[in-house]
Amino acid sequence: MRRSLVALAVVAVLVMAASAPASAQTWIQLRYWSSPNSAWDIASPSTIVFSSNLTGFSLRRTLMGGEWAASLNYDTGAFNTVWATPGQFNRFWNFNLHRNFTSERGVFSLFAGWGSAAFEWPNFGPPAAYIRQSGFRLGVDAKVNVRDQWYLTGSAAYGPFGQATESFAYESTGTFNARVMDWNVGLGRTFGAWGLEGGYRGISWSHDPSVCLGSPCGVRWGGWYVGLNLTMP
Repeated sequence: MRRSLVALAVVAVLVMAASAPASAQTWIQLRYWSSPNSAWDIASPSTIVFSSNLTGFSLRRTLMGGEWAASLNYDTGAFNTVWATPGQFNRFWNFNLHRNFTSERGVFSLFAGWGSAAFEWPNFGPPAAYIRQSGFRLGVDAKVNVRDQWYLTGSAAYGPFGQATESFAYESTGTFNARVMDWNVGLGRTFGAWGLEGGYRGISWSHDPSVCLGSPCGVRWGGWYVGLNLTMP
C-alpha cells in the first residue's frame, strides 16, 4: 500500500510539472540529516536512545504562476540501537499541495498532504518487526530573504489522525492511532541556480497503547542537516 502511495505521489508531481506554464519553477534539494539523539519512549524498558543517519531529497514545483505548488519529500537511513541487529532503518515521506503567498521579502505557504513514517527492524525476529504510520497532514512553511543571496527558511507540519500498524517477533500485529509532528529551521545561500542550506530538523511521533504495554509512547528524531539546492525553470 505505501509503495503505491509513493508511486502515485511521484506521478502526480511529474504530471503537474509537465502541465505547468513556462514561468513555473522546480526546486530540488539533496540532503544529509544526522539525528544522534533519537529515542524510543516506551513504558518498559523506558527510553531507548539510538542514532540515525539519513539521506533524502525534496522536490517542489510551482503551479498557476506561482500561486500554488506541489512538493514531495523523502528521507531514509539506518539506525543503531542496543539490539545491534542488522537491517534497521527509518523512512519518512510526504506529498503536499501548497497555497503560496509571496511578498518582496520571500514566500509563505499553507499546505495539506499525506505522509508516512516507518521505524523497522527487518531482521529482528523472525518475523520482521516494524511500526509504520500514515495519514493526512497540515502545515505551514516560509522562506525569507534576509541579505543579498542569504535567506532563512522554516516549516512545521502536524498529522493528527494517522493510523499505524505494528508487528513484533513475539506479538501479534495491531493497528492504533498515531500523530506525527515535523519541523525544521535553516539558513541558506544561493549561487545563481545553485544553493547551500543548513539547519536543524526534528520529528516527533506519538502513538497509542497497542505497542506500549498500555501506555502512550512515541519515537523522536532531531539533528542537523545540510542540503544542496538547485532551482530550474
